[in-house]
Amino acid sequence: MARRQPSPPKLTPKQLALRDLDEARVLLGAHVQMASEAWRPRALLRESVHSHPWLWTAAAAVGGLLMLRLLLPSRQGKFGRDIDDASDRKNGLIALLLAPMAGLARQAALKYGSQFLQTYLTQHFSKQADAASPAPEDPPAHV
Repeated sequence: MARRQPSPPKLTPKQLALRDLDEARVLLGAHVQMASEAWRPRALLRESVHSHPWLWTAAAAVGGLLMLRLLLPSRQGKFGRDIDDASDRKNGLIALLLAPMAGLARQAALKYGSQFLQTYLTQHFSKQADAASPAPEDPPAHV
């Protein structure tokens, strides 16, 4: 004997729209989760380092040399055989052009770093203060 399955109750258009909206939210949540995992900065950086190791090694070496040049003042070379103080510096044209730029770059880097640290700390402490203060109750949602 075949039993008849009871048919699902007929839904109103509003109930159908709400059901479709809930299904869309679930699908959107899954897609957001997959996209956030794929586009995480750490994952992107790891993939880039694995695919281009020599490029990252060269970039790190060049960046390290530039930071060393910017942060450490250059030593003045002295030659013992020179009597005249004017001739003890044997700087080329590039060194004469880059020496003032290195000082300006050092000042700009320190200024930017201090501003960044100040805004970061301000935001961090304001978030902690907001988390510590009680949040007002949300008004009831009308459906």
